[in-house]
Amino acid sequence: MTNDELIAALRPDHVLDESYRRRREADLARAFATPRPGRAALRIRALVPGAHLPVGRRLPKGARLPVGARLALAGTAAAGLVAAVAVPAALTGTAMPGGPGEGRSTGPAGQVAHASPGSPGSSGSPGSSAEPVVVLDARSLLLAGAERVAAETGARGRYWFERTRTFEPAASGAVVAHSEEVWYDGRAGRGLFNQDVEVVFADEADEAAWREKGSPALWPGPGRKDFSRISLKWGIGSASLTMQEVRRLPGDAEGLERWLRSVHRDGPFPDFVFGAARYLLSSPASPATRAATLRILAAQPGLVLERDATDPLGRTGSAITTGSGDVRLVVDESGARLLAFEYHGPDEEARGADRGVRIPFRKGFKVAYESSGWVGAPGDRPGTG
Repeated sequence: MTNDELIAALRPDHVLDESYRRRREADLARAFATPRPGRAALRIRALVPGAHLPVGRRLPKGARLPVGARLALAGTAAAGLVAAVAVPAALTGTAMPGGPGEGRSTGPAGQVAHASPGSPGSSGSPGSSAEPVVVLDARSLLLAGAERVAAETGARGRYWFERTRTFEPAASGAVVAHSEEVWYDGRAGRGLFNQDVEVVFADEADEAAWREKGSPALWPGPGRKDFSRISLKWGIGSASLTMQEVRRLPGDAEGLERWLRSVHRDGPFPDFVFGAARYLLSSPASPATRAATLRILAAQPGLVLERDATDPLGRTGSAITTGSGDVRLVVDESGARLLAFEYHGPDEEARGADRGVRIPFRKGFKVAYESSGWVGAPGDRPGTG
């Protein structure tokens, strides 16, 4: 690859381009694989065909390189400098030699290594040259997503629309799946609740016991609500926010983290941040606020990244789990779009104010975010209104 090709491949404005997602890791692999010129024993003939200095010898003290060699070295150094500046911080990774075997492994630091054929210990042919493997961790993915979100345009349309599919552990060992659709403009709107209800039992014995009881209803039937007399609010920690307040949240990571810490009540802060992100990333918050949310997530300790994960609807993305392992977010491959929130910790108990803010989580609770965005009127959906 020429220097010009390398520089073009690493242009920062391509980070935000849709096509970059498909070649992100390859670009980084090429960047990390680019050899650096030696400082003390540069082989002139390797850089400039026809140079008359024998390979392996140094220039005498005080001697000057031939003009062609000086230009070649200057071009190489300049390209290295530009490449170093051009690699976006959001896509930093670690180049590692391939480990034993093929596939991926998830380490304790939240890094996922993809072994390349031909790397030492892989199933490639013995003695073949190994290309370094770029390891993108959870932090890198989230920061890349933040850059994409920050570049989004502002609100369009009057009503905020959201469609979710929720999977809730219920009595008798069942999991109830149900869908909701909401249209809201801050003062009025409507919602469709408990749509397409499905009950699934993981254990046949639990299902048999439920049927012996006459198959009692485990979940309410479909319903519809008019929001002209109801004010929808987003509950985050001790705060209960109106749509206008959500849209006025800080758009910088430092300011938003201060606010989050002010409403954090108990439990590990990283787990609380993941729970808050569930609401902020799927809310009518500004692109700046959502980008700040991703940056705060990226700064949490002990994140674990799982590539090629699936959400409850079977969509492929990347899963990011807290250090405690209790909370998991699934995002798309760009890191910008939230696909699902999952809770795998112990069942929570409702205490005091918890009753007025949200229902406590039960192990296995999941929400898949199917669609959201601004639309013109109730009944419209993004891309169809």
